[in-house]
Amino acid sequence: MPNISFNVTSPPRLPFVPTQSMQSYHISVATNVIIAVGMFGIGLTTDFYKIWYYLKRPKAYGIGVVLQLILVPLVAWALTKIFVMNDIQALGVMIQGCSPGGSVSNVVIYWLDGVVDLSVAMTSTTTVLALGTMPLWLLIFEKGNNLDSSLRIPFRDLGITLASFLGPLLVGMICSWVFKKKKETIQKIAKVLIALASVAILVLLIVSSIIQPIRWTLTWQQGVIVAIMAPIIYLIGHLICMIPQLKLNPKVRRTVGIEIALQNVQVCAAVLTTTFLATRPRIYGQLILFPVLYYIFQIGYSILYGVVLHVGRRYGFIQLEEEEMIEDDSEEKQKDENEAKKDPEDGKENPAYEKEDKL
Repeated sequence: MPNISFNVTSPPRLPFVPTQSMQSYHISVATNVIIAVGMFGIGLTTDFYKIWYYLKRPKAYGIGVVLQLILVPLVAWALTKIFVMNDIQALGVMIQGCSPGGSVSNVVIYWLDGVVDLSVAMTSTTTVLALGTMPLWLLIFEKGNNLDSSLRIPFRDLGITLASFLGPLLVGMICSWVFKKKKETIQKIAKVLIALASVAILVLLIVSSIIQPIRWTLTWQQGVIVAIMAPIIYLIGHLICMIPQLKLNPKVRRTVGIEIALQNVQVCAAVLTTTFLATRPRIYGQLILFPVLYYIFQIGYSILYGVVLHVGRRYGFIQLEEEEMIEDDSEEKQKDENEAKKDPEDGKENPAYEKEDKL
């Protein structure tokens, strides 16, 4: 009996993007645009005075950055080994673990009465540094796991994607510096842009799953790690900050723990979409559900933590902390605050800080 074959016409392709279908190309472009908007918003939240403040007091700030860029990827890698995940599943967990701190952490830390300035400083710093550490960690992962050719990480596409994030981030930082006297307005714009980008990337993922014939899958190992990774990272970060020699107060410990536990899911989803959707849709379908559910669990744990914290304080089970910053010499702290309030261009008081003094 003769073999029966069917000719399937491929979707039209752009001449300058021969490996991508029109739909995949448009989704990738839309993803990059959305993330660019979010990165611009993160850049707008950058306060160079506060970053300089923490650079001179690097205990909490330095610990948070190091834990985010080194400890979190190691925890992700360890979980993939403990639950004996295959290479495709492990790759998705590693990409999420290598992502920088997310802007949602700034909102959560504000709601949970943490040190927001410290959180914003760590988010801005890790977002920039992760553009280099993410490819490095994934290269180590690829060599350590001896991935076969079908799973090789497309570092060229990954590099282009991450590099495209840097431009909007730097532009946002420059705008934050140029318009520092309109700090409150800039902060409001930044929050709107970040919120819009966060919602838009999730909507785009849902739309792409509808218009593209891609089957999303989730194994029990991925489901368990989605549920436990954020609490484990928070617990480890909080315990490290409790080392007596560090002399970090409860607010700072809580801030560092939350900051490193809430990674940027949008960056992870963008990396997966731009590097795997068009060329390897089957692998993409096995990876993309992990960051989506991880984002949902992040929000769920944050709400639960907030309810426990506020109820505990209301009924006296949890004591309200009075200290907000790291313990420093009062005279030195006052001197640095006065210097920060002066505009470096003319040495006069910076109006951007007037409202803070009145509060």
